[in-house]
Amino acid sequence: MPLPRRFLNYNNFELAFTRIVRGGNKEYKKFYQHLFSSYNLALKQNLEDLIKEIKKGIYKPTPPTVVYQPKKSGVLRPLTLLSLCDLIVYQALVNIIAEEFEKEQRKYALKKSFGAIFAGKYSDFFYRSWKVCYSAYNLAITKAFKTKNVYVADFDLVSFYELIDHHLLRSCLEKKVKSGELLNLLFKCLEAWTMEMGDQHCSHGIPQGPEPSAFLAECFLFHFDGKMFKNVKYLRYVDDIKLMAKNDVPLRRALLKLDLASKQLGLVPQAQKIEPPKKVASLKEIQKTIPSAVALSVTINQNSTSTQKELMKMFRKSLRKEKKQWIIDDITKFRYSLLRLNPRMDVLKRIAPMLTIRPDCSRNFAIYLRKFPKDKVAADILLQALMQDPTFDASAANYIEAMDVCEPATNNTSYRRVIQTINRRSEEKSILLTIASLTFRGRRSGPKDAVGLIKKQENPIARGVLLHRLFGDAPNARYNVTDCKSLLKREIKRNDQDLARFCASLLFLNFPSWHSSRPVNKAVKLLMLGLGLRKRAPKKTGVFEAFFKNKMKIFVPIPWRKALGKDLRNAESKCLRLQELQVGDPSARIMILDTFNEILLQAFSLKHPNLITAYSKAAGGSHPDLGNWLNNPLLSKVLPKGIAWYKNVHNTRVAADLSHAKMKSGKNKGAPTKPVSFRKAENLMKKAQAAWAELIIEWKKVL
Repeated sequence: MPLPRRFLNYNNFELAFTRIVRGGNKEYKKFYQHLFSSYNLALKQNLEDLIKEIKKGIYKPTPPTVVYQPKKSGVLRPLTLLSLCDLIVYQALVNIIAEEFEKEQRKYALKKSFGAIFAGKYSDFFYRSWKVCYSAYNLAITKAFKTKNVYVADFDLVSFYELIDHHLLRSCLEKKVKSGELLNLLFKCLEAWTMEMGDQHCSHGIPQGPEPSAFLAECFLFHFDGKMFKNVKYLRYVDDIKLMAKNDVPLRRALLKLDLASKQLGLVPQAQKIEPPKKVASLKEIQKTIPSAVALSVTINQNSTSTQKELMKMFRKSLRKEKKQWIIDDITKFRYSLLRLNPRMDVLKRIAPMLTIRPDCSRNFAIYLRKFPKDKVAADILLQALMQDPTFDASAANYIEAMDVCEPATNNTSYRRVIQTINRRSEEKSILLTIASLTFRGRRSGPKDAVGLIKKQENPIARGVLLHRLFGDAPNARYNVTDCKSLLKREIKRNDQDLARFCASLLFLNFPSWHSSRPVNKAVKLLMLGLGLRKRAPKKTGVFEAFFKNKMKIFVPIPWRKALGKDLRNAESKCLRLQELQVGDPSARIMILDTFNEILLQAFSLKHPNLITAYSKAAGGSHPDLGNWLNNPLLSKVLPKGIAWYKNVHNTRVAADLSHAKMKSGKNKGAPTKPVSFRKAENLMKKAQAAWAELIIEWKKVL
């Protein structure tokens, strides 16, 4: 039987891409952020080609790259990095599985299970907000405690993701998913992504990191949720199960029942974490042991109402002294307060000894240390942590990124030496340490040497991230794309699609008149096709024709070279940048949208007989302020349908956090600016077609 039509439907793959971009797994997505925009530039062509490969049976999942994150115990948690195409296929497959299991999950969602709750068939997000789910989890615990369920036991599983048996998982999925072909493709992928040494396929494990894996794990754990536990409150957050009862006997029976159920599924209970039921005196004792996945999701909130005094009080309460050493007693409050505290020397010295004994908190430590730029005390603390042997690649990478900020301007030899030699002491030899150390060294060695460091890297993910951090659109990229142009030209001819596509996008965006020479990677050809830079017929399509006709569905051709004159290349560059930013930060998208509108309106106003005099007068020899020109009544008369939209875009841009720190006018003058929401950005883009169509029609009349 063929694969289901709704799986191969273009809309399913487009939704898969959107859900990946908007996923809440930020630590995982940082390896893909620079790839999203280049893939999106020719999204239709890329997805259609991927679907075609699957239909023809020639799609093959590629071997992943595995990196590791340390846990509190020092045990490593693997993170599986898939290619972007594989990630899209995985998400598209599990989109269908989630729809089939939605009714099943609803039986337990926010009642017995509280993690990885499917957001629904039409949602751009795969899961419901973790904040909503955890609030419900916390409320359920509170209600259970208030109804005299004061005996508590926790049940945890060892290496849960790695031990999921493929045959048992398939039998779970077959209860709802009737397409054998769909499951064949899924398990073909899982086999490729869970290889052992020597390229031997495993028959167990699902990749950690991608969001779809959490839903497959849910399907596996419905076996636990369906169990009946007499006189016991059963509450599960992902694979952390909390049991509450009014006395210890029902809890002992429930633990035994879960132990037997886990053995039926080939899972191993975490013996060190499973203790006999204990009686708790307060709700705080229960809430202190929240799942680590939730604690890790706590991120900086600039709008927090907590004062620095309250945060400092929380920070102190999160610690306790044991054998003359400060240790973390409440990990959630510790992370929350540390991420929001202003730079304080007493806090810095308090956390200094913890850098080496709590590698699982290295990201939190590094974020706080970055609040001390060019500070010798902070740099020395990081130096001591980086000199430890052995060190975890993930924690060392976080500390190197902090050292990039903290390193003093002078007398910095010792800091640079430890980073230059740190890869030799690594046991993991992962790309995490490579990326961090070479980014640090590359920023201090000049563009030519930075290119040389990148060339030596065999892993394409490492090369791509390094190019992005040193030469690309990263906020602190040190060098100009011109300095690595020859390297980019080489990479577009190599085998890795993600890297070739990303390098080609850097070339097209920074050198609009540049055209590639054959042969190039197939991904580059698709990118050129999507941007109108590759021949489909006798005539080559231009950037504007491809954008307005193919993507905006505005079928009014005008001679763009004549319309824009000497500004054509600049306008094409902004058009490509706008398409690149259709995914990612909505504030950046609206900024480039407003800039693109400004270029179009400038050229249009200088061509239109009813506007040119007023425009030239308002310009005063250059160009008038866009906000002022949009309020000119003559422009409103020429563009009556679109003027409100242009104003709305401009006003949204001015009020965005990327434009100004505080509002400069209006009733909210002086208030902090805020990021543009996804919903706001999408609503503005939906109304772009009508406004641009009116502009192009009027423009054509005067050319």
